Amino acid sequence: MSILIHIILMNKLKQITKIAKNIQSIKIQWATNIAREWIRNLWEEILNQRFKDLPEFELFLNEAIKLLKSARETEPMLFNWLALCLKSYKELSKKKETLVSMKKKLSKICLWYVAEIEKEEKVRPLIWAKLIKSGYNIFTHCHSWSVVKLLTTAWNQWKKIQVYNSETRPLYQWRKTSQDLVDAWVPDTIVTDDIAPFFVDNIYESDINIDMVVLWCDAIKKDGGIYNKTWSFGIAMSAWHSGVPVYILWSLTKVDIEDNIRIEIRNWNEIRDTAPKWLKFLNYAFDLVPAKFITWIITKYGIIKPKDIKKYMKIIYN
Repeated sequence: MSILIHIILMNKLKQITKIAKNIQSIKIQWATNIAREWIRNLWEEILNQRFKDLPEFELFLNEAIKLLKSARETEPMLFNWLALCLKSYKELSKKKETLVSMKKKLSKICLWYVAEIEKEEKVRPLIWAKLIKSGYNIFTHCHSWSVVKLLTTAWNQWKKIQVYNSETRPLYQWRKTSQDLVDAWVPDTIVTDDIAPFFVDNIYESDINIDMVVLWCDAIKKDGGIYNKTWSFGIAMSAWHSGVPVYILWSLTKVDIEDNIRIEIRNWNEIRDTAPKWLKFLNYAFDLVPAKFITWIITKYGIIKPKDIKKYMKIIYN
């Protein structure tokens, strides 16, 4: 690549680079927000930018995808979209589409993908409402607007639930969860991270019986296991051990279809502002909950078992 072409390309990628940095620095959070923000920006860049020919457009598309893939290691909703975008481009290229036609059709695919995500957001609360009975004690972890929406839906149906949620160190995402629940008048109690697995277990801890654990997930493996914020493994294992059902909110767009996600390790200064020289840190952002700890997965297609994921993947990815 010549220096001139590189300069032109970097100029065209300014907005994409900015979004990638915001994702990497966690200024943009939560999988759905990340996917929406990226897709919206890609759609706008595809439509508004001028490309002299298809090779220049293809170069732009490939470099934009590289930037976004490097921003976060555990974002299959985004990765799957990027793979779909490239696949669509290659199919349109074989049909010898013009640049103008190519841009229009790719932008329509962007809109379709966002519509699929938003459709699931609307359907899941209706499915969820059938699962909750009045008087349930429900435990959740980290922050997910989808989980909050499901809990508030049950509360608005006059089901007297009590929610317990953990702190989610080191960034304390529980503060957002608790604020959302309190704003909706849903009773909520904070449990410290270190006591959460013991608290969830109904065999050894009988003060408060937990009726269900509800988790969102950042990614889903094809075998039915999930990646979620650290402490999810311990909480889910404890629930499984004492027969507490574990429900996962799931989207078809979050399956790790390439089976190449690695658990992200974040900067040590999330944990401490300063530290002794030579002290090492392992700040895992996520852990893995095995499929055997998961009872049910809530999807827009209904409530399914982890083992059925491959069957439902074919609906959107084939």
